[in-house]
Amino acid sequence: MILQALNEYYQKLMDDPESGVAPPGYSPVKITHAVVLNNEGELIDILPLSVQQGKKSIPQKMMVPEQVKRTSGVSANILCDNVSYVLGIDRNKNGEPELATEKFADFRRKNEIFLNGIPSQGAQVILKFLQRWVPTLSHTIIGRSLDALLNGNNIVFKIDGMLGYVHEDAKVKEKWDESDDNHTDKTIGQCLILGEKLPIARIHPAIKGVVGAQTSGASIVSFNADAFTSYGKSQSFNAPVSIKAAFAYGTALNYLIASDTNRVRLADTTMVFWADKKGGKAEETVLAWCLDPVVAETGEENEKRRIDPAAARHAKAVLDRVKSGLPVGDAGFDPDTRCYLLGLAPNAARLSVRFWQVSSFGDVLEKIARHYTDMDIAGIERLGGTVSPWRTLKALAVLEDAKNIPPLLGGQLLKTILSGQMYPQPIYNAAIIRCRTGGEHGGVNTIRAAVIKAFLTRKYRIQKQPEREAMITVSLNENNTNNAYLLGRLFSLLEKAQKDALGSNINATIRDRYFGAASATPGSVFPLLLRLSRHHLSKSEYGNLSERKIQEVMNGLDAFPAHLNMEEQGLFILGYYHQNQANYTKNENNEQKEG
Repeated sequence: MILQALNEYYQKLMDDPESGVAPPGYSPVKITHAVVLNNEGELIDILPLSVQQGKKSIPQKMMVPEQVKRTSGVSANILCDNVSYVLGIDRNKNGEPELATEKFADFRRKNEIFLNGIPSQGAQVILKFLQRWVPTLSHTIIGRSLDALLNGNNIVFKIDGMLGYVHEDAKVKEKWDESDDNHTDKTIGQCLILGEKLPIARIHPAIKGVVGAQTSGASIVSFNADAFTSYGKSQSFNAPVSIKAAFAYGTALNYLIASDTNRVRLADTTMVFWADKKGGKAEETVLAWCLDPVVAETGEENEKRRIDPAAARHAKAVLDRVKSGLPVGDAGFDPDTRCYLLGLAPNAARLSVRFWQVSSFGDVLEKIARHYTDMDIAGIERLGGTVSPWRTLKALAVLEDAKNIPPLLGGQLLKTILSGQMYPQPIYNAAIIRCRTGGEHGGVNTIRAAVIKAFLTRKYRIQKQPEREAMITVSLNENNTNNAYLLGRLFSLLEKAQKDALGSNINATIRDRYFGAASATPGSVFPLLLRLSRHHLSKSEYGNLSERKIQEVMNGLDAFPAHLNMEEQGLFILGYYHQNQANYTKNENNEQKEG
């Protein structure tokens, strides 16, 4: 189903002249240099082709004869390759230049076979070059560009005085299109995707750009050990997919991963998505923004994504409409448009499928809106109102470092958002642990409190406990009589009393010293905190008001339990956060009135 859907998407891309996807038999590759030859096949220049954009040098993308998938060993491409194959120069393990004669020999052999007989000046000039070139580090022109060549991507050929590049020559392309070089597998079988009898692919295309996978690309279909094979078949003949279909699904998947509006990366999960509709880019852009909003990220996004600002504003407006309960159809979208969502993760040289979902655009958008509604909490507006999944996981990581996000959490969170299922328990546990941890990167903050609220809200909803769900509110709920929630509120009021008495710049508050213990074993901590509060209340100019609030909360408490379970610890933290926000809001309002 996955490969079939990708194959169908490729056909849609081919019908769109602006998509820029490669036709069968070609690959879009990054080109940094052109080898310039004279009519005698002599190297006369190295032409840099990258374009400078700010501080970055951006390679040109060109359609070249389909490149081979390298896993190990030596295997050259036709008319376009890196410097180690085209000129026989490479780096050794110490990073120093060395000759790569074996690679150049393979490049020469394959290209001589292909170019022979092509009635084209460019083809004949390259044949002369291949016959006379001997890999060397002492060539003057090579010396001038050596570092750039070794640090660059691919190289193409250009003939001095001729327009274009040799791989673009009409006669060369005609030969390539007719050539069996890109269809070396002769095994005929029934294609699992197309249902036709066609040449079967022995090796499937490399999928590039999946976070954590090999930079050279990884396989989504692969058989590299006898234990994985059967019926005497080797490699991918065990899952017969035609060369034609394999190229199509591989090209489509690489296109999606490279597209800013079709891809989201979260921890070790790379998710791609597309709309089954001609001209479905608007739907895809809305999903891209909703799944990873770039507002309020203060330059700390997990990747630099280029979504048009106007399109981003439109996407936010659409999401806000859905969150308000308005139909997406009124925003100019067909809610029944089919959408595909595929989550991939690295697994050695392969890719594993984390999740695969087929749904309608309206349903996906409603699920995403539900996630942000569940995450809605007092104070989140100061973070832009919509906190991305990536930023959420970063807040739960040790030291708030994205490198410390547990690998599986990204895929689990995305799957939860898209399916509307329970949030993963590890995400809730991580939020509790980070809230109870002291130090610069620990403690209760808006995102961690929002995660706890979302987890509990969804848990009670799915378990059909409407009364408990109703008690979990965006801001302070003075009608919430849950003991753990009241304990959290009480701790916040005791902390405020301390700050009112001693000032905000004290070395350590009761939160720094006792929060972890109070949220887990309140029976052993709160009697001490209440004794301390008598001293704080007597010194504070707001002592009477604070004492009255403390007493109101105390009146609702049953007792100080010896232990709180994980669910109760979350309610404790939520009560603490809500009361803190209420204290902050009231102080802010008072300042505005005085001003």
